[in-house]
Amino acid sequence: MIALIRKNLRLWGYGKSLALFTGCILFSISGRLNGGIAYERHILSAVSDHYYLTYFVLPIVLLSCFSFIDDDGEPVILRFQSYHSYFLKKWIGGGLIAVILTAVQTGAILLSGIGLPLGNEWNLAAGATEAELFSTLEQLFASPLQAFVCFTLYQLIGSWLIFGICMWIGHFTGRKWTIRIVIVLYVLSAVWIKLPAIQNIPLTSFNHLLILHHNFGEPARPWSTGFTLLLFMLTIMFSVRFAWRGHLPQLRLKCHGIAAYYSYELMTKRNILILLAVVVGITLYKGLGYGAAESDAEWIYSLFAGHGTGYFQVFPFLEMLITSGVPLYLLAAFVEHTVNGQSIFISVRAKSRRHLVKGILSVSTKFLIIYAFFWLMAGLIGASLFSTGLTIVSFRLMLYAVLMKCLDILVQYLIVLGIYIATRQVTIGFLVLVAGNLLCILPGNWVAYSPFGLSSLTRISVVEPGIGISAVSAFGIEAAILTLMIAGILMWGYKKILNYATIGNAVGRAKNTVMRYVNALAEKGLISTEPTSVLMRSGIKKNGNLRYTIRPIREAIEIFHARQLSAVERAAERQQIQRKLSAMDMLPGA
Repeated sequence: MIALIRKNLRLWGYGKSLALFTGCILFSISGRLNGGIAYERHILSAVSDHYYLTYFVLPIVLLSCFSFIDDDGEPVILRFQSYHSYFLKKWIGGGLIAVILTAVQTGAILLSGIGLPLGNEWNLAAGATEAELFSTLEQLFASPLQAFVCFTLYQLIGSWLIFGICMWIGHFTGRKWTIRIVIVLYVLSAVWIKLPAIQNIPLTSFNHLLILHHNFGEPARPWSTGFTLLLFMLTIMFSVRFAWRGHLPQLRLKCHGIAAYYSYELMTKRNILILLAVVVGITLYKGLGYGAAESDAEWIYSLFAGHGTGYFQVFPFLEMLITSGVPLYLLAAFVEHTVNGQSIFISVRAKSRRHLVKGILSVSTKFLIIYAFFWLMAGLIGASLFSTGLTIVSFRLMLYAVLMKCLDILVQYLIVLGIYIATRQVTIGFLVLVAGNLLCILPGNWVAYSPFGLSSLTRISVVEPGIGISAVSAFGIEAAILTLMIAGILMWGYKKILNYATIGNAVGRAKNTVMRYVNALAEKGLISTEPTSVLMRSGIKKNGNLRYTIRPIREAIEIFHARQLSAVERAAERQQIQRKLSAMDMLPGA
C-alpha cells in the first residue's frame, strides 16, 4: 500500500499544491482589503467563499483526480487479495493527497490574515458582504473559529469522496468518458449558484460535497445530500465488490426444478433495470413536476393517483399505462418465449404441463413482487425528499397502494396469459388490456368496479370519503378475479401448453414430425413416455396426455453400446456364414 501511495504522489506531483497555495494567498489577501474585519471572521470568509471554492479549488481537486484515476496494471493488482481490496487501498491512499491540498489551503488562509485584530465573535458591520452567510452560520456554530474548523474538515472529507467517485467512474467508463462525465458534473456545480430552479432539485453534485453551506439552503437539502452520498457509497462498494469486471451479477432467487430455469430467463439484469428505471422516472416526474407536497398523505396520493373514471386526461392515463404496461410487456415476452419457444428438452423434463404452468406463475409473481418493492422504496424515499416524512397513517396508505398495484398488474398479466394460451397471440392480449384501461373514460358508476387500473387511488375512497369505491371492495374485486384466473389456468388452461402442436410451432415442424422426433428420442433411450388417464365428471375414463421423463444419460449410453455390440455380433455371424458358404463352393464336385 505504501508503494502504491508513493506512486500516486509521484504521478500527482506537487505543482497543483503550489498553484493552490498561490491562488489562495492572492484571493485571501484581496478579501482582507475591505478592512474592519477580525482575524477569525477573515479566515472563515476565505474558506467559505463559494466562488473561490467552485471556480478555483474544485477544478484543482478534479485535476488531481486525473493524475491517478487509471487502474494499475495486472501485476500490481494481483499483489492484492482482490480488486476491491486494491480499489479501497488506492482510495485510502488518495486521502493523503486530500490532506495535502487541505493543509496547503489552510496554511495560505492563516498566513493571509496575519496582522488582523483578533475577535472570535459574530458581530459584523451592517451591509458587509458576509452578513447574510454569517447570519445563517451564527445559528449553527458557536463562534467563527469553530465554523472555520468545520468548513475545513468538510472540504477534506469532500475532496476525498470526490477522488473515490472519480476513480469509480474511471474504472467502469474509461478515461475518455470519465472526462465527459466529470465536465458535466462540474458544469452542474458551477451553474447551481446562479440558477434557483436547479437549487430546488434534490440532486447532489460536487459543490455539495465540497462547500458546506450549500447544504443549508433548504430544510431537506442535508437529508438529500446525506441520502445521495449513502447511495453513492453503497453503489461503489457493491459494484467494486461484485461487478468490477463491468458486468452486474445475475439476480438469483431460491427456486427449484423448472422454476429455477424460468427465474434465470426472467430475472435478467436488463429486465430488473427497466423496472427500476420506470419507478425512478415516474417518481422524479411526480416530485419535480408538482413540487413539494404539503403533507405525506398528499405525496402518497399523487404517486399512486393513476386515472379516475368518467373523464380523460392524457398524462395521467399515459402514466398508468407505463407503470402497468412495461412489466406486462416483459412478462408477455417471457411467456411467449417460454411457452412457444423453449427447447423440447426443457419441456419434457417437467412432471406435467400443469407443473410448467405453476413454475411460470411462481416466477412471474416474484418478478412483480420485486416491482412492488421498488414502488415501496420510491414512496419512502420520495416522502423524505418531496414531503415532510411519513406518519403511521400515511405508511399504511402506502402499503395498501403498493399491494393494490401488485394485484392490479398481476390480474392484467393473467388475463394476457389466458388470452395467449387460447389464441397464441400476444397482440390480442395487449389490445384487450388497452381497451380495458380505456373503460375509465366512460360515464357511470359501474366503471369504477372495472379490474383494469383499479389500483389508482383516484378511484378508491381512501383520502376523500364518498369519492370512488371503498378500499375493501377494490381489494375484494382484484382478489376474486385473481383467484378465478389462477384456478382456470391451472384446471383448464394448462392443457393447451406444450402439446404436439405447440412443440411443432416452437421447432417449425408439423405435428406428425414432432411425433417421429419424440419416438426417436424414446427409441434411443434418451426419454421415456408413459400414457396417462383422466377420469371425467361423468365417470368415463379417457386417455390423457403422454408423460415425458428424461432418462439418465448412463442408460442411453448402455443402450447404445448394447446395440453396437449386437450389430458387431451380427456382422461377425454373417461373415462366418459367408466363409462357410465359400468353403462349400470350393469343395470338389460342388
